[in-house]
Amino acid sequence: MVYRKSKGDLMVRIILSITAVIFALPALYVVFSAFQDGEGFGLGKFRELFQNYPSYLVALRNSFFYALIITAGGLFLSVPVAYLFSKVRFRARNSLFFVYIVIMMLPAQSTILGQYLLMKSLDWVDTRQALYLPLMLSPLTVFLLRQNLKLISSELIDATRLETNSFFVLLFGVVLPQIKGTIAAAGVLLFCESWNIIEQAMILLPRREEIKPLSVMMGRYPDELQAACAAVYLAPVAIVLIAFAVFGAARRMKAGQ
Repeated sequence: MVYRKSKGDLMVRIILSITAVIFALPALYVVFSAFQDGEGFGLGKFRELFQNYPSYLVALRNSFFYALIITAGGLFLSVPVAYLFSKVRFRARNSLFFVYIVIMMLPAQSTILGQYLLMKSLDWVDTRQALYLPLMLSPLTVFLLRQNLKLISSELIDATRLETNSFFVLLFGVVLPQIKGTIAAAGVLLFCESWNIIEQAMILLPRREEIKPLSVMMGRYPDELQAACAAVYLAPVAIVLIAFAVFGAARRMKAGQ
């Protein structure tokens, strides 16, 4: 069956394209300003930033460390929890999942005090683990994966259980291949969220600047270099989003063949 685009679909695409351009304008302005060098364009601001402010590279490395470990750890922990909420029957399952939804709806500012008191009791304030460990427990990731896991046929899982008692064979051999797209989307969301840590870093890492991410160190550099700082800061997120868009387009093309 050939799918034909209607006028309504075309209008939706036009509106979404215009909205995307409007949201992209600030980022494009930052990139344009970063390459302005005197009367022309060049890399002068980037050279000055990297050569005269080595702390910028340290903060950038810290941001990569936190974003990657939170993304990997968050996915690793969220998949079995989502499977538990979607395919394992136990008492109070729906009540516990409701608590997860409530936690997801709470703003980060309402839970940061509890995180600080917990980290202080563990003597973890001003340590890396104080920042990345709490953020690995992502209710939003669990919610997305759980909703997708509910679509997997229970008969398929029951048939696999007849062949093996290994939870890991079931998880990695049957479940994960069915939710690769959702895992990729959740990974992108986790990376973007953990790349932009601000409140948690300011409160849980109050003194040790050598372990702070770039998101809270941006204001330490001269005003004339702020555009270059922001352009470098935007680059990883842009690359991840573009890669995810290419991945999605490739999947759609493969499905349409």
